[in-house]
Amino acid sequence: MPIPEIAKREWKTPPLWGVAISAPYLHDGRAPTLNDAILLHGGEASASVARYRTLDLATRRRVLAFLLTMQGPDPDDLSAVTGQ
Repeated sequence: MPIPEIAKREWKTPPLWGVAISAPYLHDGRAPTLNDAILLHGGEASASVARYRTLDLATRRRVLAFLLTMQGPDPDDLSAVTGQ
């Protein structure tokens, strides 16, 4: 089955689930921290990066602390995702 042309041009951002334990970041691993990953975004994310840059240090730290809570389910406890 051939890959559609649009799929060849798009970059699908992975979900944030598990971001707390998935460093380094970005598709090429050039961002060692979540802060770096946010600041290195461009294109469609440029406006979000600009807003992030305007946050005071305490608020940035709260955003990063929240992101560090984004962990996947315990692989030994699949009931969290299966409901069984």
